[in-house]
Amino acid sequence: MSEELPENAMGTMLDCAINLLAHGVQIPDSMTAYHDLVLEHQQLLENVVEPVKCDAKAADLRQQGNRLYQSKRYEKALEKYNESICYAEAGSDQLAMGYANRSAIYFEQGEFEFALLNIRLARNHNYPEKLMEKLDTREKNCRKKIDEGLAKNNVPCPRMGINVEVNPKIPFLAKGVGMKQYPASGRGLVAERNFKAGDVILDEKPVVGVVAWPYKYLNCSHCGISNQHSLIPCPNCVMYMYCSEECLAEDQRLTHRFECGFGAQAENTTFNSSNNALKLFFYGLTLFNDDMEQMMKYCEKNAEIGADPFTLDYTKYDPLEEFKMLHKAKLPRNPLVEFSYKLCAAVNYIVLMKQPAVQSLVTSEAQKRFFLNCLNHYQRLSSYLSWEWNTGPVAIAVGLTTIGSLFNHSCDPNATVMYSHGRLKCVLIRPVRKGEQITYSLGPAWFNPEGKPVSELSFKCRCPVCRCGTVREWLKTGKPLPACARNDLELCTAVVMSEMANDAAKLNACQQIIQRYDHFQPNMDLSSLLMIYIDSLEEAILKENVQLNRAKIAATFRTDLLMIDEIAPSSSAS
Repeated sequence: MSEELPENAMGTMLDCAINLLAHGVQIPDSMTAYHDLVLEHQQLLENVVEPVKCDAKAADLRQQGNRLYQSKRYEKALEKYNESICYAEAGSDQLAMGYANRSAIYFEQGEFEFALLNIRLARNHNYPEKLMEKLDTREKNCRKKIDEGLAKNNVPCPRMGINVEVNPKIPFLAKGVGMKQYPASGRGLVAERNFKAGDVILDEKPVVGVVAWPYKYLNCSHCGISNQHSLIPCPNCVMYMYCSEECLAEDQRLTHRFECGFGAQAENTTFNSSNNALKLFFYGLTLFNDDMEQMMKYCEKNAEIGADPFTLDYTKYDPLEEFKMLHKAKLPRNPLVEFSYKLCAAVNYIVLMKQPAVQSLVTSEAQKRFFLNCLNHYQRLSSYLSWEWNTGPVAIAVGLTTIGSLFNHSCDPNATVMYSHGRLKCVLIRPVRKGEQITYSLGPAWFNPEGKPVSELSFKCRCPVCRCGTVREWLKTGKPLPACARNDLELCTAVVMSEMANDAAKLNACQQIIQRYDHFQPNMDLSSLLMIYIDSLEEAILKENVQLNRAKIAATFRTDLLMIDEIAPSSSAS
């Protein structure tokens, strides 16, 4: 897995723009000026060679994967096998060989259902007959291990879905959560009734999302999940992979038909997943049935007039109405970052206008201006309304949400929000009373001394902690714990540290103590428990996502086995 993004054209041009601004050179605010600035550096956008399917390349990558497999570097080996699968030409045995090699890794990892899935893929794609005995043996061994009960756990514990009554019109949101305008932070989420610690109040799927380029051979390009890296390739290009045929078909229908064969150029012009703005535009264009005039007529009239996602009825889901609501969102304009949105829009416009699929739809001068302005607007939307799936220096994936985009930051958060495996989940880490804003932390929190300093945020934080001036002053607003709390904290710590207690018991122990002593907050004696609780929640969400995916694959092969059992008696009789 790559550790950092390579230098690309977008990064170079952003450095150039920052240098100009640092030396007092004023770049005019118009999109035309940024368009002209990019044209001055157009050589950075040229000579990008798009890779194509090639069996020789596929064979070489597979051999690299074999060497990684031999050294038991399974994650890296899977990445190389996936890249090999992407380069394999249609109808060749290279595709089947890549799937078969993946099945060997899954067998070693104890992921027997995933091994069976890849054995099936190998058989379906011209696996060499002379090697079939080896594949047959692996399949028998997988089924034997499953029969012996040695497959990895696929029963999520605890489940992290919404555990309170749901909103009747927004089934992925808890009932009793509303939107409110706040003077200091704009739109935010407010509790319209009392909630408890541990309440899961949001489980939202993003409208559109992208996978960061370093993970293009590790995660689904449509939904973002890893599927244990068991992915299938786009049949026409070499830089997009999918967790299923369903995701491949849906991505092709919505956006990938514009991206296919454009991957290397997109990688050269992305910055902090700026390609999510392109995806949002193509998604909207598809919903308008590729009618640029109709899209332009609506969007120019309704740009940034303000929007309330709570007016949507998700029980009668209409993706076009959802897209229109997003387009209407009115967001702040921060001069510190506005120039980067304009530059990203201008770069992507110039590159995209060379693509035949785009050229055929964006023809008139009015449409071209609309396209350029939309890319700028959607760049801002993607920045403000998206969540990152973070595990290291580079985000794995970015997803744009409607309700989830309304959370505001506080250094005294009462919720943790996590985007992972194509879902955005919010769990309350403290009781929330009716009328209180529901907030999360971007990094700094009074109970987390290792968090990102407030000074590194791109806005002035006006939360209760910051209004006190310092964490020390903020702590004075709390109360000391009673003597009995010491024993309760020790018992809770013992449960959390116990190897005998399951995940649900550990979470429940934390919730009980936080719920019982929350009225003493802020309190340093409870700060460690809050951090442990947040870490445990995020670990539970990750574990649930992996196990749910495992269960889905396992169910497929349980069905296969039942079918075999039903067929076998009649076969022997004949």
